[in-house]
Amino acid sequence: MKLRELFPEAVMNRQPQMGPEWLTLEFGDQFVHFPQHKLSPRERILLTMQQQTVLVEGEADVWHQYLLQKKGQIPQKLDAAQLLYVEHATRLSPDLLELFRDLLPNLLAVVEASSTRTVLVLHQEPRLEVAALVQDVLPTVENDFDTKLTIFFGNSWTRLQQEDLRHLFDSEYQLFSDFVRLKGNEQTISFSSMIIWAQSRQLDLAAISEKIRHYIDDSKDISDIIEALWQSQGNLVQTAQKLFMHRNSLQYKLDKFHSLSGLNLKNLDDLAFCRLLMLHD
Repeated sequence: MKLRELFPEAVMNRQPQMGPEWLTLEFGDQFVHFPQHKLSPRERILLTMQQQTVLVEGEADVWHQYLLQKKGQIPQKLDAAQLLYVEHATRLSPDLLELFRDLLPNLLAVVEASSTRTVLVLHQEPRLEVAALVQDVLPTVENDFDTKLTIFFGNSWTRLQQEDLRHLFDSEYQLFSDFVRLKGNEQTISFSSMIIWAQSRQLDLAAISEKIRHYIDDSKDISDIIEALWQSQGNLVQTAQKLFMHRNSLQYKLDKFHSLSGLNLKNLDDLAFCRLLMLHD
């Protein structure tokens, strides 16, 4: 049955809006406007859901072109972003994708990289700690949907410029592929554990290393803090003493670097990675 037969009062034209008394859907290169007073509550809900689906699918399509096909500019200018990589045996169901959208309020797009891998694009300004959020519900999700998921939490990147996110995506995506192929026995993988594993296998970390190195160079005293923390085996009191710095000042600088780089220098994996970067200079 054609749309005109279902909704004879609908108007189709090239106007993106016709006012608050109309519900508007994009339809190809035109717009369809439904008079609100002619719609039942059920019809209004169904049309709104359809509108949201079209928007999300359209957003996913442009992100797929940008990240995987290497076409066009970044769909939305982001100063801070994080990518989650989900490995699965079969395509994710619409209900499971909807659950991710409900769970992650900062989710911009769901990108189907393949039938067994999905990428979630998150806007991280302000930053939301999503790892604990996802890990808490993962067992229930797997049970309810009778599926097994492997999730890699990419880093939370800030100060993104030009093609930064595309290059960082390429690096993280390849690391996850190598991990699934060579190890693949963990349900969730943090960025910290991934880069240490990658370093141990001498995998390519050029884009990631370059970006983290910029964060270190742009952060006052961080190079000295990294070296002192390493020598003190992560002990904050000893580190503050070595640097003749009040512990509160040290904590402030660590928190600031965490917000900037996504790395927590109190985590020994993050600390080791940063120190190795400095040694390789």
